Amino acid sequence: MNLITKRYVILLTALFVVTTSGFSQIRLGIRGGVYSTRFKSEEYNIGSYKVRFPGDPSMGYHAGVIAQAGIGDVFVQPELLFCSISNNLDVGSELTRLELNKIDLPVMLGYKYRSLKLQVGPVASVLISDKSEFSKLTGNYDLLMQRATIGFQAGFGFDLSQLSLDFKYEGNLSKLATGVEIGNELVEFDPRTSQFIFSIGLFFGN
Repeated sequence: MNLITKRYVILLTALFVVTTSGFSQIRLGIRGGVYSTRFKSEEYNIGSYKVRFPGDPSMGYHAGVIAQAGIGDVFVQPELLFCSISNNLDVGSELTRLELNKIDLPVMLGYKYRSLKLQVGPVASVLISDKSEFSKLTGNYDLLMQRATIGFQAGFGFDLSQLSLDFKYEGNLSKLATGVEIGNELVEFDPRTSQFIFSIGLFFGN
């Protein structure tokens, strides 16, 4: 994790903890939903293997807790979510799966008009685990994943009493990985994802 990413993670964690102070309307809740994830389509030559991210969409899921603090029509909505995403890797003529489990910390700033809300904000992601069957095809390798990344989210939603619906797009501002190391050979690449997110949340209290 580089220094800039560490600072972003610390900043967003602090926002998640203290952002509700000073607001007149504070609600806590839970949330879950699904992702449609697409890796940027890229192709790399790694030793005798040609590795390609096909760019096909794949489904994932998330679950966690949310808070919403508002003054009038303006609100801040921090979230703490466990996320699981996956996508295909095409290694030569073989397809394998790359599976990532991570913690996401979005902090959304938004505006409400009646039940409709518009929102945008940064998201910090901390990788918990990564798994693929790449090693079965290539033998001794190491996929050099970034342990923490920064991105952004933007979208709209509806707050219907205690029920919260969110439709968001997420993009990466930093690399998900720096490369693949096979034996003593390092091949650098820049995989990034884009995601369409649908979430259902339930707030407790008014």
